[in-house]
Amino acid sequence: MMLSKFNHGITHFRNGTLVNHVQHRLQFKWRRYITPKRIEWWNAQTDYKKIMDLQIQPGVKMRLYRDSDLCRLIYRGRFEYSERKFLNAFLRPGDTYIDIGANIGLFSLIAAKLVGKTGKVYAFEPSGQTYQRLLENVNLNCFTHIDCYQLALSDQVSDLNMTTSLDGFDAWNSLGKPTAGSDFATETVKATTWSLFAQENNLVGHVTMMKIDVEGWESYVLSGATEILSRPDAPVLQVEFTEKNCKAANSSCEALYHQLIKLGYQLFTYDPKSKSLVPEALRARYPYLNLIATKKPEQVRARLQQGKQPRWMR
Repeated sequence: MMLSKFNHGITHFRNGTLVNHVQHRLQFKWRRYITPKRIEWWNAQTDYKKIMDLQIQPGVKMRLYRDSDLCRLIYRGRFEYSERKFLNAFLRPGDTYIDIGANIGLFSLIAAKLVGKTGKVYAFEPSGQTYQRLLENVNLNCFTHIDCYQLALSDQVSDLNMTTSLDGFDAWNSLGKPTAGSDFATETVKATTWSLFAQENNLVGHVTMMKIDVEGWESYVLSGATEILSRPDAPVLQVEFTEKNCKAANSSCEALYHQLIKLGYQLFTYDPKSKSLVPEALRARYPYLNLIATKKPEQVRARLQQGKQPRWMR
């Protein structure tokens, strides 16, 4: 065993990758140590009104709330880490990023740091309390190039009933039936379509990437965006596929998959180790997965390979 490790180290030395290898091993050991400690600390807290500010990556802070299960997942570390790696490898200064279903701002904040003041982030979060927390996180980072909207994106302009969690499962607030939690309230929210919003705000053909994570309502968002997303200059998408949520909104992941294909997209998963797109054939089931959709995969691949992955993410 020791000889094998020694030979492994010699190989990295000869290949010039020893520093990265040692750094990776140290990061791995640190994660194995810190994650249980964080879980232990979070579970030991009894004040559910407590908040804490956490640096989630260099230059980006988040205010986390003890009454939120999503915040617990973020605090313990590596929540949607592959998706965050894609964002860091893909986005550039000056890009425009759309966050549909922003919640308290995890992806909006990271995107704002990456696109810089020459870029722009548009964040959509319809639920009142969650929207206020989104604003707090934007202000915490002093990001002036994030525009936040208390709006839902759907297939029509209307008022919709949103079911919101009262017992910590705010990340599963939904325009369909909720799939997590047991104590709920109903909130009336305003909805518009992406096609209308993009036209009114001169965004047609000017968006680099759009994230759609709306707890089963993804198909309705796409229906309201057909006019814009069917264009050849449509943005790269990150779309959540969760069968339980789709069924609760009277849709399905299969229908969502074919809807994207009909719009001219190709679907992929992202391999963060090789910074590559992996073609995604339709699966029988999607318990939970975020897919990357693009009409120009070679351009995306080139961007990913040119991008430098920050050392702290390796």
